[in-house]
Amino acid sequence: MIHSNSNNNNSEDDENDVSSQYYAINNDAPLDVMIRPDQMHLRNVGALGTTTTIRGKKDDSPLSFSADSTREFDVENNPSQQLQQQQEAATTQQSWKELAVQFYKKDSLLIDVLLVILIAKIYPRLGAEFLYPEITAHWVAVIVIFYLSGFGLRMEQLSEAASNWKYNSFVIGYNFIGTSFVVTMVANYFVRNEIISEDLMKGMIICSCLSMPTNMMLVLSISSNGDEAVALFLATIMNLMGVIITPLLVFFYLQENADIDFVSTYKSISLRVLLPVSCGILTRIKIPGADSFAIENKQLFVKLREKCLIYIIYATFCTTFVVDTDSTRSQILIMALSQVILLSASMVLAWILLFIFFNRDPKLRVVGLFGCSTKTMALGIPLITAIYEDSPRLGIYTLPLLIWYLSQLIIGTMLAPRLSRFVTYKLMKYEREGRLSSWFDAKSCIGVAENGEL
Repeated sequence: MIHSNSNNNNSEDDENDVSSQYYAINNDAPLDVMIRPDQMHLRNVGALGTTTTIRGKKDDSPLSFSADSTREFDVENNPSQQLQQQQEAATTQQSWKELAVQFYKKDSLLIDVLLVILIAKIYPRLGAEFLYPEITAHWVAVIVIFYLSGFGLRMEQLSEAASNWKYNSFVIGYNFIGTSFVVTMVANYFVRNEIISEDLMKGMIICSCLSMPTNMMLVLSISSNGDEAVALFLATIMNLMGVIITPLLVFFYLQENADIDFVSTYKSISLRVLLPVSCGILTRIKIPGADSFAIENKQLFVKLREKCLIYIIYATFCTTFVVDTDSTRSQILIMALSQVILLSASMVLAWILLFIFFNRDPKLRVVGLFGCSTKTMALGIPLITAIYEDSPRLGIYTLPLLIWYLSQLIIGTMLAPRLSRFVTYKLMKYEREGRLSSWFDAKSCIGVAENGEL
């Protein structure tokens, strides 16, 4: 028995509070408690983690508590502390399955891409022959992607962002012309010195001629505290321009090695890209209720586009694995490292130029950093498929784009919180400078007025 040290001859215990002193058998130090008798209960923590609650009686006799074993005794916490402990316990007991689901939801597109490439490697004939990729992947999936892209456009949001033509021209020119020119010089140097194969060289150049991604551009710009309207305008305009400009740039850089029949290419692009985009835009404008339907189901359409893209990638790599390639593993590794270095260099140079020309607008600098260097995979691979639909090396042509896309996602995610702090700091700094300038102007006016009165 564990008895209270209170004297039995003392007066009756107070109705509300009783001050007692209890000893833990395995500890010589006394445990002081201040409790109400009707709310008194101690916990006997068992050796196996079980807890037995022992409640006290509200009567005139000294309080006594029995325990099965000598364990640690403590007073139970209040309800808010108990709730906090339960939440902490639930968090620590989170299963690995839940963590895996959260990780998959965060980066589902990249995980699915890697999985389908692995599946294509295991049994390539399924996607290369039995699923009829020349119809399902090259036509149906491409048309669905571009129709949903047009249906998702909100043209009324783009008018204000279009007014800054100098900034927009800089970003568009840097992405299409500047990046593609540098990558072409490096790729040609590699192929002349037999560092990479000609197929990988073509893939690097094709990747550099693509436009920026829409979803990633918006996500990174918002996470970095950039201008969302400008990001949306640039991504939309560049993707529409890319349908025309990308084949022209590819033909200009590769010339006789481009393997492009312009009549056939633009006929295919018109049917698979321009017509579906136009139909999507008209559907949203002309059909009553289509606009609200598009807004409510935006995430569903994004997921559907992603699944179509994943199927195109699967079918493309199935065809690639069926056909032998001249590219070795070492050449693919060199290409991958080169893509990462070129992307990083492109971002550094873009940041320097944005500092020179648009120093006083940090939000535009952040958007420009991603707009100048990122490349679209969601629209790029369908576009490449439309241009090179009959090429057996289509998978090799898309491989540099996959490397560039993965790299820009990792680098952009790492930079986003730092860029957000940078924008906040700059805006606060310019605001302080503006208030200080207004104060000096006011003081100068007062001084001039006083001198005039004198």
